[in-house]
Amino acid sequence: MVKYIDIADDIRSKIIEEKYTYGQKLPYEYVLCVTYHCNKETMKKALDILVKEGLIVRRRGAGTFVKDYNPSMESPNKSNYFTKGLTERFAGIKKIDSEIIAFEVIPSDETISKKLQIEEGSFVYHIIRFRKLDDKPYSLEIIYMPISIIPNLKVDHLKTSIYQYIENDLKLKIQSAHKTVRGHLSSQLEQDYLGLKETEPYFEVEQVAYLSSGVIFEYSFSRFHYNDFELQTVTVAM
Repeated sequence: MVKYIDIADDIRSKIIEEKYTYGQKLPYEYVLCVTYHCNKETMKKALDILVKEGLIVRRRGAGTFVKDYNPSMESPNKSNYFTKGLTERFAGIKKIDSEIIAFEVIPSDETISKKLQIEEGSFVYHIIRFRKLDDKPYSLEIIYMPISIIPNLKVDHLKTSIYQYIENDLKLKIQSAHKTVRGHLSSQLEQDYLGLKETEPYFEVEQVAYLSSGVIFEYSFSRFHYNDFELQTVTVAM
């Protein structure tokens, strides 16, 4: 295991176990370097992972702090704590069906390249999936993944669980995801699959997902019927 990943894993565990409590200032970086027997560049890479995961925040002139995360609001599990796929969330609860609308390899354009942090023109999977729960429309997924990071992806993986293929077959650890929620008026695609009318909106969750190494492996959009979408969040005052 790479040193900075080991360090990130250890600090993350201390946050989850409340050895570092939310809102607490972390030790100075040079103290962490001494503690973990590493140089400043290695520590920076470790802390960068935790910043991307949303666990810590750097405040100019003040230091690095654990973000306002309250462990009592979650059920942490090291393998799926930060992000879970649909299959894992509803396994044994609902019947899941996936229809593959598109599955192809394309060169990345400027936008996709910036989101995935790869060179423009690098080959990526372009996937569109329609997913149903208990035979009812649930979501449309538009996914881009770099072939260099997720090789040998097959249709069978798309019909079951891409995330299980990544973790169980490729032995990569999915660590975190940054999500942005927005609304749009439906196009023909959403009308056909989500049952929306021409003037009706859908809600979209844009996601950039990270491996434990800090590498981005997914840029995706999940689209939902406005009646089936609910966002729950918790805000904790400092």
